[in-house]
Amino acid sequence: MDKERLFKVYREIYATNFGFMPCMEKCDGRCEQKPLSVLLPYEDEFIFLRSGNHICNERLMLQAGTLEIIGSVCNFTDGIQCFIHADRPIACRLYPFYPNLTDEGALELLIDEFCPLTELLIKDSAYLSNVIRALNKLVPLIDKDYWKMLNQIPPRLWDDTCKARRVCILAKDL
Repeated sequence: MDKERLFKVYREIYATNFGFMPCMEKCDGRCEQKPLSVLLPYEDEFIFLRSGNHICNERLMLQAGTLEIIGSVCNFTDGIQCFIHADRPIACRLYPFYPNLTDEGALELLIDEFCPLTELLIKDSAYLSNVIRALNKLVPLIDKDYWKMLNQIPPRLWDDTCKARRVCILAKDL
């Protein structure tokens, strides 16, 4: 993976306002109470260079390799407020959407139904297209093995809120 190309796309995504999300009007910070958030390759380093903070607080050893994660406790939230909001990881920016590699090798977009904004976001075509555009920039830059590792995360590490349904297949196959 080309780290500099990834960093360039990360900078673009971090500068993107995906759209208005009335989170505080609808919710009590549920996205910040998730049991596990997976960082993209080199994302912890990218965030450190921007903010001076390492967001990764655990490493998950899997058969295919190691994932950097934010475990059951994020060091940058009190459960309601994010203290590094401007430098939060892409997984946090995209929540309640999750990229997932299908058994056929296509990248699909899943949505976590625990978020009270789920139905609103699915109907917001501008928001959804911004999310898809961001992921389509990342897909070609990230090794297929990374996406396969995501599918190896043991189900016990996800809680019942991570039941997801497919929103769409992204434009690029891996």
